[in-house]
Amino acid sequence: MNTKYQDKSRGMLTGLAIGDALGAPLEFGFSSTMIRRLGDKIAHFSDSPRCSAGVWTDDTEMALCLADSLLARNGYDSYDIMHKFTNWVNNGYRTYDGKPAADVGGQTQRAIEIFQHHPIISENDTTDSAGNGAIMRLAPVIIANTFPNKNYPTLKDGLERKNLTITPENTDSEFIDLKDITPTLDMAVLSCRETHNSIAAEATTALFATMLYCALHGLPKNHIASYCGRWIMNEEYDQFYLNNSENLINRAIEKNGENLRDLGGYIVDTFAISLWGLMNFDNFQDGTMAVIRLGGDTDTNAACYGQLAGAYYGYKAIPKEWREEVYKSEELVKIADKLLEMGKCPIIKTRFEDDENFKEE
Repeated sequence: MNTKYQDKSRGMLTGLAIGDALGAPLEFGFSSTMIRRLGDKIAHFSDSPRCSAGVWTDDTEMALCLADSLLARNGYDSYDIMHKFTNWVNNGYRTYDGKPAADVGGQTQRAIEIFQHHPIISENDTTDSAGNGAIMRLAPVIIANTFPNKNYPTLKDGLERKNLTITPENTDSEFIDLKDITPTLDMAVLSCRETHNSIAAEATTALFATMLYCALHGLPKNHIASYCGRWIMNEEYDQFYLNNSENLINRAIEKNGENLRDLGGYIVDTFAISLWGLMNFDNFQDGTMAVIRLGGDTDTNAACYGQLAGAYYGYKAIPKEWREEVYKSEELVKIADKLLEMGKCPIIKTRFEDDENFKEE
């Protein structure tokens, strides 16, 4: 196994769980001003009303449901994923205490309830919801689709065959020699639509998936930020990116982060916070602490930053205390390795009638 990709994949999944566990005790219960007064206390795992120190919440639980399904089915199966999400909500599958999930986002809860009675989604079954739940669980999809030995063409291949529907703006060698990201983005967007079937959520998920992909492949920070919109080969998503670049990208470049404080669960805000943490700090630890000090949806913001920074810096660059004391630390590493070892990860079937992989269960 390629040790570089192994370290980065482990960092992505473990980073998600660490951010989740560190941010959970402070989620919406403290303002950014109050959190800053706590000083270095937030740098250590602590108990919360929901769980014990080092234990993660719904962000990681849903990611592990997704990982379990990809591994069990050797690919993406909408129905199996939604059954696992349902089992998580109702029966405590993947919760730390085996009890029904205690922290479920409103849109996710509604989507799971609808699935139990009406699993097939028609073209008109859309929502305006754009919560950050769609990107908090994304790591398994990226890891399962990114290992370079998988037989995906590069963008250079597509350019030479002239079969790309939209030509990427950037055609320098570093950019186009990467494996074609289309299979990764297709699956990332599908994983979003399971619970957040809206253009805003799908487009932001595609952008975040691109950043994770580029971080895992070792691109420089400035390229991770600048390339994310250039990979999008969907006109609706591209238009959303153009219309929202101020909120998605420009806020993340401002060093002080004052306009990112005390924000809730909107997916665009969490995207900007994650990128801000990566761009303005030099290591995983400092970025994590800075993201949590912003307040607001601290566990999901830190979980999303943890995925991005974990992929960029790698597992070994994460503080040892966090790596060892996060709940089920060894299992997280093993799951990341198994996802990376998958020889292929195709889309097997989806429950969306407008998708070419649609199949009834």
